[in-house]
Amino acid sequence: MSSAIWLITYQLQHDREGDYVAWFHDIHMPEKLARPGYTWAAHYRTPSAEESDTGARYVALFGGESSAVFYNPSPAQLALTQPPETRDMMGCRIDSRSLILSGEWAINGSDVIESDCSPVESNSIGLTLCDTGGNDMDFSAWLLQEHVPSLNGCGISKFLTSSGDARHTIIHTPEADAALPPFADPTGEEWEARVADYITYPLGHPLIDMDRISP
Repeated sequence: MSSAIWLITYQLQHDREGDYVAWFHDIHMPEKLARPGYTWAAHYRTPSAEESDTGARYVALFGGESSAVFYNPSPAQLALTQPPETRDMMGCRIDSRSLILSGEWAINGSDVIESDCSPVESNSIGLTLCDTGGNDMDFSAWLLQEHVPSLNGCGISKFLTSSGDARHTIIHTPEADAALPPFADPTGEEWEARVADYITYPLGHPLIDMDRISP
C-alpha cells in the first residue's frame, strides 16, 4: 500500500510527442520503479476533444511507500544525475509542474473511508489541483459532506501537497462511462457556491478528465 504520490503534469512539444511517450513508457517508468520505495506508476492524458490550443495535458503518477521516498533523493537531486537521453526528453515538456503528495483518505466505490490511498489503476480519472485561500477546514468539510455523496459510488482519493504549487489534490476514479458531477459549481447550493468563490486552480480548470495511456 502506498501513502504518497509524486505527480508530474505537463504538455509536450507536438513534434516530439510520440518519441517522448514511447521513451516514458519503455524506459523512464521502469527506471523509476526500480528505485527503492517506488511501488507503482501510471500515465494519463486528456482526451483529444478536451485538448487546448497548446495540445494535450499529461499527468504521470508514481506511488511511494511514503513521501520520504521522493525526498531521498529529491526530484531536483535526481535531475542532476540524468543521462543525456533523459535530459533531451525532459526538454520536450511544456508548462511542467511537479508535486509530492501525502495521502489523507480515500473512498473506493463504497461509503467506507480508508486511511491509505490505493494505487491509481482506473482507465480514467478526474484530476483536481486547487488552493483554498486559507479556507482549508471549510473546504475539507464540504468535500466530505457535500461533494462525496454526489459521486454515486465513484472512487475518490484526497491528498495534501508537501511540495508544489497546489495545496490540495483530489483524484476521482469513475466507473466506466460514468460522468462526474461539477466540482465546486458556483451556481450550486449555498455551501458549494461559497467554496467556489474562494477556490483557485493552478491548471485553470476545476476538474480535468484524463484517460490512462500507460501499459
